[in-house]
Amino acid sequence: MKAGMPFVRMICTICLLALFIYSPKPSAAQSPDSKPLAAKSAIQIATEQSDTSDPPRTFKERFYDYSSSTFSPGALFTPSVSAGISQARNFPPEWKQGGEGFGKRVASSYGGVVIENTISLGFSSLDHEDLRYPLSTYPKTAILKRAGHAVSYTFVPKKEGGGRRFGWSRLIGGYGAGFVANTWYPAKHSDTRNALYLGSVNLAGDLGVNLLKEFIRPHFVFGSTRKGSTAKKDDEKKGS
Repeated sequence: MKAGMPFVRMICTICLLALFIYSPKPSAAQSPDSKPLAAKSAIQIATEQSDTSDPPRTFKERFYDYSSSTFSPGALFTPSVSAGISQARNFPPEWKQGGEGFGKRVASSYGGVVIENTISLGFSSLDHEDLRYPLSTYPKTAILKRAGHAVSYTFVPKKEGGGRRFGWSRLIGGYGAGFVANTWYPAKHSDTRNALYLGSVNLAGDLGVNLLKEFIRPHFVFGSTRKGSTAKKDDEKKGS
């Protein structure tokens, strides 16, 4: 599993980058003639998007998001992609190739999704994190800004009551699921290195889903994310 370690380091780097982007920067005092909007950096604008205070979510609301992202047909998307990659790598080789091998790999990946989402549900409820992905308000042509928005909100989600915080529930859920899934791998490959690799794959899947939510709208709503126009109308109603 030596090939998996660069992948683990990549995910850790993304987490640290997201935390750095979120960290508040001291702002210099502005004169009355200054233009505060123009002075704001793109990072600050991205951080401020969708940070409005929302009422605390009930467990019923959280469980609905959990069930829709865990037991809907779309929940098989990332496990299928992950299984396809493992099939191409023939890992683990004990699971063989063909339909049987692919089925085992899909079942393994989907089991990791169920465990990750279950752990994240519990920790996010205790930590008051809101793991729903808020679509950005950037224009379609702002590809890099929209991608940065997806990365930022994957690892630094909203929190109840306003603001943002580092997504410990997603981190614990992803790597916790990796260590649990590692137990049903063949003994030859069931080690810490493989568990960390599986955890990193889980986090990469979360990021991939949020990127899909961001870039395939408004033609398709992936998971429980609302269309941008609908979300905007709802926000305007709240403000009025």
